[in-house]
Amino acid sequence: MRTNPMVKPQTSSGWAVTLTVISCVCLATAIRLLLAQPAPALVGWVLVAAAVVLAAIATAIWFVKIRRAKAWITNAVQQWEHLSAVKSKLRVSTEITILDIHSTDPLGAWATIRWNKFGHIQRAWVEALPDEIWRGSVLLISPDPAQIHVHGPWPETYYLMATDYHTFASVAAIPYFTNRRFQAPISTN
Repeated sequence: MRTNPMVKPQTSSGWAVTLTVISCVCLATAIRLLLAQPAPALVGWVLVAAAVVLAAIATAIWFVKIRRAKAWITNAVQQWEHLSAVKSKLRVSTEITILDIHSTDPLGAWATIRWNKFGHIQRAWVEALPDEIWRGSVLLISPDPAQIHVHGPWPETYYLMATDYHTFASVAAIPYFTNRRFQAPISTN
């Protein structure tokens, strides 16, 4: 099963934390043995070697996880920048969030959506889209005027056609998109 790309990867893991703690315990025990008597010095050096190897493995795990998280943040912010650019060019658009996907087939998927502007939650049929959509995706769409009426009742089921879909971004990336530290520098052309 693939992991959801809309969710930020964790920067810590049980293995990394466990190896770090074991490495520290080995190093503390080794220092204590080396400072004690010359007889257990060999055991102390073995523990130092084990501590160094475990620390190296833990460091590699931490490095990979932090790198994946940074790459996810960069990609997610770029998705939001693209969504904002597309939204500014469209005349009528709105954002919906995919809260849950109930079932899929080649023609589309049954999902639960939230209209971000109104906070309304409803069931929807999402026609097969050109992009792979997951839980936690924010979709930029043009609402169908035949289904959604101003001040009218909400339809029981909204049918999202692929032609009304424009782009997507991750809802988990909103804090990074709104934080200036993660935004790309503005280029002057």
